[in-house]
Amino acid sequence: MGFSIMTRFILSFFALGLLLLVNSCCTKPPIDEVDYNDLFVNIADNIIVPRYAEFQTELEELTESLDAYNGSDLSLEILQNQFKVTYHTWQKVSIFEFGPAAEYSALLRSNCNTFPTNSSKIEENITSTVYNLDFPSNYEAKGFPALDYLLFHTNAIDLHIELENENRLVYLRDCITDMQNRIEGVVIAWDSYRTTFIGAVGNDQNSSLSLFFNQYLYDYEKLKRDKFALPAGFATQFGIPLNADVTLVEAPYSHLSLDLMITNLESLEAIYLGVGEDGIDRVGIFEKLKEYNAQSTVVEGDLAEAIKEQFVICKAEISNFENDLATEIETNIDALQNASSELQKMVPMLKNDMRSYLSVTVTLTDSDGD
Repeated sequence: MGFSIMTRFILSFFALGLLLLVNSCCTKPPIDEVDYNDLFVNIADNIIVPRYAEFQTELEELTESLDAYNGSDLSLEILQNQFKVTYHTWQKVSIFEFGPAAEYSALLRSNCNTFPTNSSKIEENITSTVYNLDFPSNYEAKGFPALDYLLFHTNAIDLHIELENENRLVYLRDCITDMQNRIEGVVIAWDSYRTTFIGAVGNDQNSSLSLFFNQYLYDYEKLKRDKFALPAGFATQFGIPLNADVTLVEAPYSHLSLDLMITNLESLEAIYLGVGEDGIDRVGIFEKLKEYNAQSTVVEGDLAEAIKEQFVICKAEISNFENDLATEIETNIDALQNASSELQKMVPMLKNDMRSYLSVTVTLTDSDGD
């Protein structure tokens, strides 16, 4: 009899210990217990819509700067400076390739920022005057990379001579107008898509959570690989290391590559933290990871804080360089390695840790995942 009581006591104690262990390990609340409505309202109203409006305004200013060009050095400088401002605003909307921006009539990433640009194709279009910028065959001969070439590929004196060619001015204007028409359609569509975006709950592949996460991850990986690792020679293709190639950098003619990367990083960081275009810190992914009590597998401790700190580290690494990326690749390649490592360190935080807590599936990947 005593043995039976003792056995039951031991079993009960063991069961209680096991229950406490399970409860202590499984602190992640189910997906349906974390409400994403406030996150998506903030992203839609205070980030996406204002950023699109800013991008649209800067494109209008770019058109006006082109119209005001009169062959003087001052008018060229104003045009070039407005191009730089507008290109920076593009970095803040490139992530939002879902909903209206993903429609065939828009496809903003492909139509606005396919780089490296094809200068031969651009010159061919200008010379023939027969081209259709709606065709995918012209992705690499339009958008900001084409403007970067047309406005910066040579010195001011030669640019003035080139711009005496009316066909060249027309092509510049057509490239800007093409982007204006596409962003106008996206802005109009967001009036109704906002309701869809906020209301598409859950975590399946058609949910806003999944669409948003995948584009967020994709935009970061494009920054990490295409804008940095690929031209610097830190990327691989099918497991084979690729050589450095400075012709692959973004904005090679205006030398904006690293500046644009900083803007892109700051843009992703603001979304993560929930900071609107008005500067007010509201609800971001950071707060949702806090609700999950998310833990990092990359560094020890709180995942929300780890990602926040990694953004600071990545920005500091990129800001350390005094020259554009192409020059740094040619003269300071060893120093770029640490920046590449820090950019890469963020990937598993987003792609593995964050994805796990949000319970979504990665549907978009780069060519080989490095």
